[in-house]
Amino acid sequence: MNTEFKFLKKTRFELPTGSLKIRESCRIAIATDSHYALKENLEDKCYSDALLKMKEFVETANQLDCDFAIHLGDFKDEDLVPNEQSTLGYLDNMESEFSKFEGPRFHCLGNHDLDSITKSQFLERTISSGVESDRGYYSFDLNSLRFLVLDANFDRNGNDHFFIAGGDWQQPYVPPEELEWIKDQLASSPYPCVVFIHHPLYAYVKNGHTYHVANHMKVRAALEASGKVLAVINGHMHEEMFHEINDIKYLAMNSMLEGTFIQRNCFYTLELHPDRIWIDRYERVNKLD
Repeated sequence: MNTEFKFLKKTRFELPTGSLKIRESCRIAIATDSHYALKENLEDKCYSDALLKMKEFVETANQLDCDFAIHLGDFKDEDLVPNEQSTLGYLDNMESEFSKFEGPRFHCLGNHDLDSITKSQFLERTISSGVESDRGYYSFDLNSLRFLVLDANFDRNGNDHFFIAGGDWQQPYVPPEELEWIKDQLASSPYPCVVFIHHPLYAYVKNGHTYHVANHMKVRAALEASGKVLAVINGHMHEEMFHEINDIKYLAMNSMLEGTFIQRNCFYTLELHPDRIWIDRYERVNKLD
């Protein structure tokens, strides 16, 4: 039991860095799939408690002296009857809480971020530190590492997904223009690289639904060819999963959404050290336990 943070339990996973050596350590606060909206719970999905969960995430991350914080997508949700204005309100409320993180913060676009609002609306109303707001993918360098944040919310023709207009959330693509950008970013990087993306870059089908990037094999080929990618970190699946493919670690982080605030919260820190990776999962523990 972690005694430093009241009502939070910390579980640590340790992985070797492999052949890629990191010169400086880096600690990252990670949350994903919070799905905030003021709508009724759906089975174990408690949308309205996400604001409290985000507050707890930010307060904890600030105490842990993280180098930056990132949300891996599905930041907010929408009403059962989609409404643009209420969706924008949910986005603004979540961004207000996330903005209390005392350091650089970043967004990775999820499919539910583009439900009843457009990609441009989401980007205009959120801040990814030091990043232009006109597209969903970007990179930044920190502590002798390059971080790539990808956006697979496109159809096969490279058009932005917008689901109220009929986009297919089960067919996300990384378009050719972004794929070339990925190759350029990796080729030019003097550092080992870490990739963030909402959708998994490996086949994942659950309950008859497809969750992975449709052209994931092409994206993975580009990452592998560079020889510079240490890890790929995703959300979307509402499931924790760690594995390795061709010397790249793939780390799927579990969601915030399930359970009431009293019952459950879930977020992570990822520590990158010269010879190891630490993944710390923070889970809310029932106050009555």
